[in-house]
Amino acid sequence: MKNIAAIVLLGLLALPARSQEPTVKTEIVAVALDELVTGLFFHNGKDISTFQANPTGLGEPLAYQGPRRFELRNSEAEFTQKPPLPAPAAAVDLPLDSNRVLVVCAKTGKEPLKLVAFDIGSAKIRAGDYRFFNFSRSVVSAILGGKKFALKPGTNTLVSNSSWKDEVMEIDMDLAVVRGDKPKPVYSSQWGHRPGRRNYVFLFDGPQEYKPIRICRFFDVPPSEPAKAEP
Repeated sequence: MKNIAAIVLLGLLALPARSQEPTVKTEIVAVALDELVTGLFFHNGKDISTFQANPTGLGEPLAYQGPRRFELRNSEAEFTQKPPLPAPAAAVDLPLDSNRVLVVCAKTGKEPLKLVAFDIGSAKIRAGDYRFFNFSRSVVSAILGGKKFALKPGTNTLVSNSSWKDEVMEIDMDLAVVRGDKPKPVYSSQWGHRPGRRNYVFLFDGPQEYKPIRICRFFDVPPSEPAKAEP
C-alpha cells in the first residue's frame, strides 16, 4: 500500500509541470500587410525587446525564447505591472519545434492589430522554394515555372522545383481567378529568381474589378542549422 501511495503522490506532483505552457525557442521574422507596425514590445526571456513590422519586406530575424503565446504590448511598463495586466495589443500562438516563424501583421486604420503565425522552419521551406498565401476571397489558379496549383481563400501552399535551387533564372508566372467554373487570367509576368532565397508570395483582393488580385512578394535566406557534434 505504501508503494501505491508513493506512486500516486509522485503522479500528483508531476501534474503542475505537465500543465505548464511549453517554451518556444525560435527566430521570428515579421512583415506588415497593410501599414507600418511600430511602437510595440515583447518579452524575450529576461529582456523586453522592441517589435516592428514593415510592409516593404521581412524584418531582421529576432531571437525569441518564451511562452508559446507571443504577446505584443503598448509599453515596457505593462510587463512590470501587478496583475491583472491589461489586454495585449495583439497576440498569437507560435508553432512548436520550428527554428523560424513568420509573424504576419494585419492592421488597417483604426482596426485592432491582428497577428498570424506561420512555420517557416528549415523543414517547411528551403532555399529556392516558394510559399503562396491566399488572403483574397477568390479561388486562385496559378502556373509558376510550369508548376500548376490552386489556392482556396485562407490557404497556403509550397511550390518547389529542383532546378530552382541551382541557378539564377527567370521564371514564368501566370495567375487566374476562378469565376464560376472557368479561370479568368489576371496576371502574367516573368519573375527574377535567386536560388539562395526562400520566397513568400501573398495574394490579396485587388482594388478594382479589372485587377482583382494584388500580389506582394518577400524573401529571406534559410536560418543556419546548428552545428552537429563530432562523433
